[in-house]
Amino acid sequence: MKSYEKESLFKNFLVFFSLLEILLILLFSELYRTEKTEYHQDILKTMQVCSYSFECEQFHFDFVPKEDNVLNKLYEKEALYAFFHIPKSKKFYVKISYPLDKLYMDIKEIQKGLWIKFILATILLMGVALFFTFYSLKPIRKALRLNDEFIKDILHDFNTPITSMLLNIKMFKDEIGENPFVERLSHSIDTLLLLQNNLKSFLHNSPSQKSSVDVGKLAQTRLKFIQNIYPKLTYEYIEHNDLVKTTNQELLTRIFDNLISNAAKYNKPHGKVTLTVNKTSVVIEDTGKGIQDVERVLQRYYKEQDRGIGLGLPIVQKLTRELNIILHIESYVGKGTKVILDFKHLHKGEK
Repeated sequence: MKSYEKESLFKNFLVFFSLLEILLILLFSELYRTEKTEYHQDILKTMQVCSYSFECEQFHFDFVPKEDNVLNKLYEKEALYAFFHIPKSKKFYVKISYPLDKLYMDIKEIQKGLWIKFILATILLMGVALFFTFYSLKPIRKALRLNDEFIKDILHDFNTPITSMLLNIKMFKDEIGENPFVERLSHSIDTLLLLQNNLKSFLHNSPSQKSSVDVGKLAQTRLKFIQNIYPKLTYEYIEHNDLVKTTNQELLTRIFDNLISNAAKYNKPHGKVTLTVNKTSVVIEDTGKGIQDVERVLQRYYKEQDRGIGLGLPIVQKLTRELNIILHIESYVGKGTKVILDFKHLHKGEK
């Protein structure tokens, strides 16, 4: 079972079980009140019978002036007691009391019995909640398995054209030598292979492998890669400090590619892309159109331009969270956008 399936199973079980448990608590609360009321009524009935014979050892008997006392009604103060009529007596009632210590013991017995039933009912409800959870998730898990199998088949089919492109590019290089157009194609195929490996890693639910990465050097490499694709812009790389961290290089490459390509893609004609490496952060700035709604631009499928499908920045946000990188975006319409990647929570790597 994959991690997202386990998470979904846990959350659905928690919802089912919580709802059932709340209903069970309400039911047993009402049952406790009912049993306590019935217990008091039984005590009152027993007192009423004992008022005729005065032979009940569990009760204390006393004679009190009538005053304003109400007959056949339970009172609970220093003890549980009630007043009853004495035949042929016009001045006194008989007061029958039940000691509070005995009352509390009886109540505890009632509570103990209910607690045992409550625990057994809770265990039963856990089983019911687990059954309904698996039952409700069964069609979703089936759909996910079909989706995974479909993606695996597509990835397998990608191997043939990618291999063919690699062979043809090698033949071009051998025939015509180094060429910027061939280099761009080669870089694009490398990106396809990187995406393919990331998708395979996701499908197999394997954790991201971390290593020591020279973040500045990697960022500079990806800047040059994007420069080959959008050569009509001005690119500037500034490195104030070394930035070496322990992280996943493939995922970090995807982050840089998305952000730098956005800076180039949505820039003004003959605009500028600046990449700055500081002590704990990498800053990517452009002189482009800017973003109107910075919060919404991180939502899937939201886009402000005709180009793209609105997945680039949501993917970046997902990857930065996985790598524990802080993502911050500042943008001004008509002036440009600044994206800050903060690596302060990552462990320092070895250069």
